[in-house]
Amino acid sequence: MAVLPDMTLNFLRPLAVFTLPLLLYSCATTKPLAPTPTAANVPKIEQPVSVVDVPVTVDLKNYFVQAENSVPIKYTDNQQPCEGLRYQYVFTRTPFTITGSNNVVNLSFIGSYGFSVAYCAKCATFPGSGPTPIVPVVSAQCGWGDEPPRRMQISYQSTISVTPDYHLKSKTILYPAPKPLDRCNVVMGAIDVTDRLIQYISGPLNDLGKQVDTRIAAYNIKPMVQQIWQNLATESKAGDMGYVSINPQSVQLSNFSLNGSLLNFSVGLTAKPVFTTVSNPQPVKPMPNLTAYTPSKGFNVFLDLVEGYDHLTKIINQQVVGQSAEVAGKQFVVNNTKVWGIGNQIVLQVDFGGSTNGTIYLVGTPTYNPATHELTFPDLTFDLQTKAWMLKTAKWLFNGKITDMIRQRATYNFTQLIADNKVQLQKELSRDMGNGIRSDVTIKDLDIHAIYPTQDKLIIRTLSDGQIKVKVVM
Repeated sequence: MAVLPDMTLNFLRPLAVFTLPLLLYSCATTKPLAPTPTAANVPKIEQPVSVVDVPVTVDLKNYFVQAENSVPIKYTDNQQPCEGLRYQYVFTRTPFTITGSNNVVNLSFIGSYGFSVAYCAKCATFPGSGPTPIVPVVSAQCGWGDEPPRRMQISYQSTISVTPDYHLKSKTILYPAPKPLDRCNVVMGAIDVTDRLIQYISGPLNDLGKQVDTRIAAYNIKPMVQQIWQNLATESKAGDMGYVSINPQSVQLSNFSLNGSLLNFSVGLTAKPVFTTVSNPQPVKPMPNLTAYTPSKGFNVFLDLVEGYDHLTKIINQQVVGQSAEVAGKQFVVNNTKVWGIGNQIVLQVDFGGSTNGTIYLVGTPTYNPATHELTFPDLTFDLQTKAWMLKTAKWLFNGKITDMIRQRATYNFTQLIADNKVQLQKELSRDMGNGIRSDVTIKDLDIHAIYPTQDKLIIRTLSDGQIKVKVVM
């Protein structure tokens, strides 16, 4: 047995001390360097234009009653010239009956009338006396004294519109012309007394129409629209989802539809809804004047949902942990995974066991299938540093069986996430705005448009499609 010189032993001792830990480390540890984090580019949301529909019903009956109360119910006059037609009459009206369609209100009532008339063809003035008839005076009466009054149909047509400064406007005219229902057929000196009576009462009847216009013009919808504008423009918290501002841009008013005295119309507000995860209140823009109405196309808002990697890791672990593959006579078993983001991709850290223990890293691009609501990583493959490490120390791991197995199992179905957020979004956006104003939101669809992996969370950009209506109780 050869004996090494002391000098040789002295030389080998420090070399063994230096190399032994490296040998032990390389045998016990199979772990490349983790991918280096890089910043993710998440594009800014550009919201589409939405239309917030605000159905409004106003009962105009009170305004018509005010107009009726501002003029007399009974009209009478007494004119007794010597020559020509002498008359006295009484005309009494009933309250309005109100009907309507589109933007035209029809107002009507039944008037009762009666008169006593006389006619003198010629008068003369003699010394010591005033005008004196020189021919016989003819007289008659109808609906007067003991006779029951005669009836007359009076109708108005009132056309409703709105001014750019949010006031209602009406143009009320006698239409059609007053119509006697049981006419007094009295003619005096070629004068139809009933027609002449209609001329007399047309002035007061036109005054009633003017009063209708005055009362309707006093109705100002601006305070109601202003409150809706203020509420929709003010940022509000949507539960734990984030913050929403409807961000109205313009105000429109639809055509009117009348049902009796009920005036129905819609206030349409074009809007660019903004949804943020961090509070970012903006000053409320002044409410503009009315613009031309465009029929509602619904409510659309891009919404960024946030999914933490811890949850994604948990889901993938449920599907991947315990899976194994035989590669080059060796066993590869997935013990655990962990997900995080890097640039526009995700990193999947895989801790494995089997023939040996270690850690490898795979990278892949999130891909979403809208038909199945499934998130997959079809290009999931070994990270470059993992590849380089494998080729040097564990070439047997560099095999498509491993990536295929993990790629097929590393999936995430968003069906429940979409359903939960759809219900929550609808609930949070439907709210009481105060003073009889309430928003009612229906979310029809919540579609995923893009997925952005950042370092610590997955941002899921969705587009919600539905209707938002604001109920106004007045």
